[in-house]
Amino acid sequence: MLDGRTRIVKLATWNLGFWQFRKTHAEAWAYLREEICPDIALLQEVKIPDPRADENIVFCPVHRDWGTAIYARGLSLHELAIPRYPGRVAAATARIHARELALASVHAPIINGRGFPHLSLIFDELESALKAHSTIVGGDLNSARLCEQVWPGYGHGPFFERIQQGPFVDCHWKFHGKEIQTYFRKNSPHAWQDDHIFASPEIAERFTSCAVLDNDTTRHLSDHIPIVAEIDMSEAMPSNQSLQPTASRRTT
Repeated sequence: MLDGRTRIVKLATWNLGFWQFRKTHAEAWAYLREEICPDIALLQEVKIPDPRADENIVFCPVHRDWGTAIYARGLSLHELAIPRYPGRVAAATARIHARELALASVHAPIINGRGFPHLSLIFDELESALKAHSTIVGGDLNSARLCEQVWPGYGHGPFFERIQQGPFVDCHWKFHGKEIQTYFRKNSPHAWQDDHIFASPEIAERFTSCAVLDNDTTRHLSDHIPIVAEIDMSEAMPSNQSLQPTASRRTT
């Protein structure tokens, strides 16, 4: 849990696959809480359990009982409205060591068999709403660089070119220089990395690690496996003004 002495923030992104993995969903939550132990988790296809005393959750439903969420331990979350694709983006601010950080959990929609232009429109909205602020965006984007090789011309390549040009840094790519499989679709010959963590440059430079968590347990609990990162927040961040959310509330 974060406190005044903690300098390392542990971050995870994970699609828990509730609608296909209902039987193991409680086990997935237990693994998240007890084994990964993130300070912040960006979650997709998740059903929210009763929060513990030190937990706060922003939840945006896709269907009646599951959706997209931001989970935090020992941090207050203030929800931000990102309305274009309801349920597909949960966004909030959190204050860490007196500095405000914007967070977004994204579950990119597939509409009529296509992920674009929808993912690009989501990032248009995020960049507009969160511009000039320290931001972390993560989630199941239903996109990868490999997609451009398998399905050229459908928008995947230009999207990652956009990321490379800013305003975000691809944090997993920064450490590994390649994609590593996070999505395991039955009978697929392709090693898709559908899950990603991006950060604005002043936060990306503070990442000390960012890696896929691939083991027998994570493979069992969902068809996606998590990405886990650590961020060194020990030094003062560059000064930034507070976000002015279009709609906000404190979750408890």
